[in-house]
Amino acid sequence: MKKRVLILVMTLITAQLYAQSVAFVNISSDPTYYSLGGATLTADANAFSVSGNSSAIVFGEQKISAAASYGIWQPTGVNDGIISLSGYGLLTDKIAVGLSGKYLLHQPYDIIGNDGTILKQYTPQDLSLEVGVAYKVMDGLSAGLNVRYISSNLYEDAQGSAVAADLSLSYRLNGLRLALAATNIGSKIDYGYTPYNLPSMAKFGVGYALNLNEKSTLSFNGECDYLINKGGLMAGLGAEFNYNKMVAARVGFHYGDNNSIPTFASAGLGVKFAGVSLDAAYILGITDSPINGSMMISLGYSF
Repeated sequence: MKKRVLILVMTLITAQLYAQSVAFVNISSDPTYYSLGGATLTADANAFSVSGNSSAIVFGEQKISAAASYGIWQPTGVNDGIISLSGYGLLTDKIAVGLSGKYLLHQPYDIIGNDGTILKQYTPQDLSLEVGVAYKVMDGLSAGLNVRYISSNLYEDAQGSAVAADLSLSYRLNGLRLALAATNIGSKIDYGYTPYNLPSMAKFGVGYALNLNEKSTLSFNGECDYLINKGGLMAGLGAEFNYNKMVAARVGFHYGDNNSIPTFASAGLGVKFAGVSLDAAYILGITDSPINGSMMISLGYSF
């Protein structure tokens, strides 16, 4: 039995490595991220921005914003579930702090004995917890730092953890928005066999927000992400139409990398009333992509 379990665990580890080890840290729990094709580095701050770009939260329109999300990831493949809680608060007009937690629940697999019988089931789990801070250096320019604890559990004897940090910069001038970020810079993760690099990325984003009239805005966001360890390149484009800060319609396209997040098109909606917000996103994978049909929904409150 131990031999079978070991083979299974090594297979799981190999699968993780093929798509970068602990690749789940790059799987966002923000519906807006998927609605805009992954191009949220320059998007308006929301409750999930502490994970995507902590430097943006100091530009948030609300003093406090919090949200919970649930998603289904790769329903035609691994069919994982994602649960997240996230939020930020403005301490002063120059300083903001945020907290975020994300839990990835995998489908259980069978542990098979030497006689071929199923002995029990085991459910792998991945978890990340982080805290972030943003500081407004001057009008329009901010810097952010968040520290992330990562825990990955493939089997009882194949567990690992790591600590990583994200660094980010945001600049805004009228409707123009620019952003830079380096993510998942930190220790390696070791499942008990060999330590592996985290899926670090270097990011650049550019966006522009246009006021159509007193009640309507149209914004465009573009982003380019470089996978440092694997050498891959990803890019995203997204557009959002917002009416009276109450209803938002979003579309996006993401050019992906098989070592991280594959290529997809997306669409999403958001509604907000009396501080309560509801956002949803649906992913349209290209051809037979395993992420086709993935979706994310969140419920939040801000004031």
